[in-house]
Amino acid sequence: MSILRRYVLLQFLRLAGLCQAGAIVIFLIADFVENIDNLLEKNAAFVDGLLYFVLKIPQMVFLSIPVTVLLASILCLVLLTRGNEVVAMRACGASIYQVATPLLAASFAISLLAFVLNERVVPYANRQGYYIWRVHIKKIPVENFTHKDKLWYRSGDNTFWNIAYFDPGRNAMTKVTLFRLDKNGRLTQRVDADRVEWSPGENQWRFRNGVVFHFEGENEIRHEPFGTAHFELRDRPEDFKNTGKKPEDMSWPELRRYIRSLRKSGVDATRYVVDMWAKLSTPFVSFVLALVGIPFSLRSSRSSGVALGVAIAVLIGAGYLVLFYAGLSLGHAGRLPPLAAAWGPNALFLAGGAYLLSHLRS
Repeated sequence: MSILRRYVLLQFLRLAGLCQAGAIVIFLIADFVENIDNLLEKNAAFVDGLLYFVLKIPQMVFLSIPVTVLLASILCLVLLTRGNEVVAMRACGASIYQVATPLLAASFAISLLAFVLNERVVPYANRQGYYIWRVHIKKIPVENFTHKDKLWYRSGDNTFWNIAYFDPGRNAMTKVTLFRLDKNGRLTQRVDADRVEWSPGENQWRFRNGVVFHFEGENEIRHEPFGTAHFELRDRPEDFKNTGKKPEDMSWPELRRYIRSLRKSGVDATRYVVDMWAKLSTPFVSFVLALVGIPFSLRSSRSSGVALGVAIAVLIGAGYLVLFYAGLSLGHAGRLPPLAAAWGPNALFLAGGAYLLSHLRS
């Protein structure tokens, strides 16, 4: 690596480190202010509170990396331009592309690291942080867990739910098995249903296409098929809102396996397919935004100042986020193919950045 490239790279990494540290501090302060009432109200142990915030850091880092890379790349070039260092580099025969290459290479490397972070660290940290928050801090007993892509939920009346998929938007479940026990822990009833829906008017669950097994004696089992049935249950849709698997708590292979299991159960997995492709596209947002931000920075005059650099970063970042989340929403609604919804903004900004960079005067 030449001295020029090493110098530009070190300036960029220094600014990226400062921006990332600032972003983490801001995130932590905001999260602390939001949750301090719960921590004090539940008289949470200091160690539990500290561990909870530490486990939030990987997710904070992953979410803030694109903005910090964009801001660092723009500020790096703005400061080099203000100090006439870019002019000196070009006077020595270096082209604009030689100045920009270290930033693009570093941004791409950071994108790869972000992908590894999101696959290996973030899902585990999110699961552990949620467990500490719910069980250790809020003192809520463990009522549900997942096993082999299915959800188990324990009700307070000795009823166990085994659910293939729960849709919180529609308050509906698919492939449900209900186990009802008496006070002595003996199985008295089992209910199998293809679909279970919450009926607001009746204020109860409606079971469809299933069979009820009654265990009336040691060797006596009676079964009754049904098309539609209701059972006396104390559980409500709100009890299941925080259950099930979330895309951010799964790695890409885990999410792909979960989608396969949903499809086998006859569930529309479009929303999860979009999130699966977004898991691949999101880490590379850093490189895409840097590719767009660098040409804007190099076009700025040396008198533009840091304020303009920050403004450019904010506008580019805001424009990308609006397009990205609009694409995800259209994908979740089935208006766009999952691949286009997740990768469309990246492709658009990548093409725009490549065009702007290719039209810079070398």
